[in-house]
Amino acid sequence: MTKQFRLTLLAVLSLALVVAAACYPPAAPVPPSVPAPSSSITNIVWQWTSVANRTTGQTTTVPNPTAYTIIFRDDGTVTGQADCNTFSGTYTQNGGFFITVTPDVMAACGDPSLDQQYLVLLEDIVTGGPDGAGGLALETAGGEQRMTFVSGVPPAPTAPAAAPAPSSEITNIVWKWQTLNDVAAGTSMKVDNPDKYTVVFYADGTTKGQADCNTFSGTYSQANDFTISVTPDVMAACDLGSMDQQFLNLLDDVAAGGPDGAGGLMLQTAGGAQKMLFSNGGAAQ
Repeated sequence: MTKQFRLTLLAVLSLALVVAAACYPPAAPVPPSVPAPSSSITNIVWQWTSVANRTTGQTTTVPNPTAYTIIFRDDGTVTGQADCNTFSGTYTQNGGFFITVTPDVMAACGDPSLDQQYLVLLEDIVTGGPDGAGGLALETAGGEQRMTFVSGVPPAPTAPAAAPAPSSEITNIVWKWQTLNDVAAGTSMKVDNPDKYTVVFYADGTTKGQADCNTFSGTYSQANDFTISVTPDVMAACDLGSMDQQFLNLLDDVAAGGPDGAGGLMLQTAGGAQKMLFSNGGAAQ
């Protein structure tokens, strides 16, 4: 084999390799995957317990963690409670940890509520996740503010859109009236004696309860939001300062309501103008 022949053969083989490579398109780049919400924090009622300030070294303990909650859903949405207000919004763990929240109805909770501080801190969060001890830690930029949360009970599943039957989450429970938030007036009022202002919802669509010195009965429906109709059994005149008439009128004006996500019950009049919060008083007899 002559030198000239070998050179010609190498040139032909090189050309063949170039042509073969051109027949195959370059591999398409794989796009980076967007991280899914961490299952270690979702579908848990996180209760706010403290906030630490890095600059001042001061740590503030939350007096009532059950009144300051947040739930991260698998679909990237959030719901929660900020004292006398509830909120909803979205979150993402892509490139950090970012939360956007909007109060459902913004009522004045009064001093010494931390509702405003809580909502502002959530909006400023840039990083966070499980703290390694069963809790949750969220931090603002540079770790300036560090919020700690403990795990509460899992939230109730979202009800189907079909015409609902009376919710088993609220039936056969003595609900005790705790607070009234009047959005229009910008006031918040605590009920002095919740044991005297109660309502029980039964699975058959009936209701009964107590309005101070009077008892009442009636019906309710969750087929179209939440409506209640009550009638005093015998209408007596209660002591001066009684809220019996106000309680009965508010119940008749209810237009929406349900579990508040923290073990209580929330009922609202049309447009959220007035919001009633109830605590669980135990099973009804």
